[in-house]
Amino acid sequence: MSESALAGGLHLLLVEGDAELEAAMRTALVRAETQVRVRTVRRLGAALDALRDPRIGCVVTDLVLADAEGSAVVRALRAARGELPVVAVAAAGSEDLAVAALKLGAAEYLPRHPDWLEHLPVLVRAAIGRSVLSGIDGDGSGPETAAAGTWQPFVATTASMRTVLDLVLRAARSRVPVLLEGETGTGKEVVARAIHQRSSEREAPFLVQNCAAIAEALLESELFGHLRGAFTGASRDRSGLFVEAGRGTVFLDEIAEAPPSVQARLLRVLQHEEVKAVGADRTRAVHARIIAASNRSLEDEVRAGRFRRDLYYRLAVFPIRIPPLRHRAADVPVLAQHFLRSAEAREARTTGGFDGDVLGSLQSYPWPGNVRELENEIHRLVLSLPPGDRIRRHHLARRIRDADASPCGEPLARILARVELALIRERLARTATKSAAARSLGITREALYAKMRRLGMR
Repeated sequence: MSESALAGGLHLLLVEGDAELEAAMRTALVRAETQVRVRTVRRLGAALDALRDPRIGCVVTDLVLADAEGSAVVRALRAARGELPVVAVAAAGSEDLAVAALKLGAAEYLPRHPDWLEHLPVLVRAAIGRSVLSGIDGDGSGPETAAAGTWQPFVATTASMRTVLDLVLRAARSRVPVLLEGETGTGKEVVARAIHQRSSEREAPFLVQNCAAIAEALLESELFGHLRGAFTGASRDRSGLFVEAGRGTVFLDEIAEAPPSVQARLLRVLQHEEVKAVGADRTRAVHARIIAASNRSLEDEVRAGRFRRDLYYRLAVFPIRIPPLRHRAADVPVLAQHFLRSAEAREARTTGGFDGDVLGSLQSYPWPGNVRELENEIHRLVLSLPPGDRIRRHHLARRIRDADASPCGEPLARILARVELALIRERLARTATKSAAARSLGITREALYAKMRRLGMR
């Protein structure tokens, strides 16, 4: 058994009987940003012994081993440690083995197509992420922190998104109001759902209202309820979302668009935990948690006089800022792989996966529409390609190809980022501490941390 260290943290078990493949896979994982310690074994029996180590957090295994094959490999690993994510690898064309492995609970399947080693670290990150968050979406006993995380379709592999993930877990332990701010398409509703699903009231309703979607009178009725005859068309009583949610969550999207009358009523909900239905003369106690979201800075809206200052302070008890996708390019490959699997399942169509340079092109594009734009592009690709075709660079939308084009073939920013990433990794490997690495680079430790965050390093 051998061991290679990227950095402290997650321990990964690699099960591969072929020495050359084992070396190639270990090298691919060591060079990637999935900061793990890689242990390798050749047989299933040795893997089962290794799984007695509670630090092992993920298994990457060939589906053809000397002492077991196919579904027997996954079945034995899942029986030994059912909570561990398993990434199964097999020769291209072994679809029958893949189907059996996935049915038995393998998190990912990777055929050994020509550029498979480039995709291995991406799939490992995705598998680890879903495992980390499975406790959150299930019995609520998931870990308090996570090295990588995936909700549907929320992915956190970069430092900035791991910070968001940590804040989500902290917010879920309380019932204070949460304010989510971020550009359109960054996944604010997904984050809100994750907070609710992790909370002690996850069995209660999660109700959504877009404050910009309907007229003022209807918005008041939707949120706070109305009595029969309170206005034209009110043919029956309506309790409103705050009552219907019980002890659950009311998610108010685009809260900056809420008219003044609604802002005043919301303030009463937050201050006194009560609502007065439209047309009613009595209040009613409510206990729902409020999560609000805005694609504009509410603080700026307050300064401009468009949003109540007192309501802002009540909503922003626990603020979470979600960064745009262009600021976390390292998340793009994992998201793209996730959206590809989702679109293939939704449309009952299969592709041959991404060609080697496609993920790089996707990372180079600034994604003004954020995660939603990326999801739509992957969905379009699945629909437009003949079944089984690999996704190549020329299949991408022109705006994405153009963003990746330059006279020399590769954008300068991407070249510089690649060189900077390689240099920082080299100095970190040669020095004992990050402070020493920073000194060797002629920068401060704070500057090094900032560069590492920008490049998606831990």
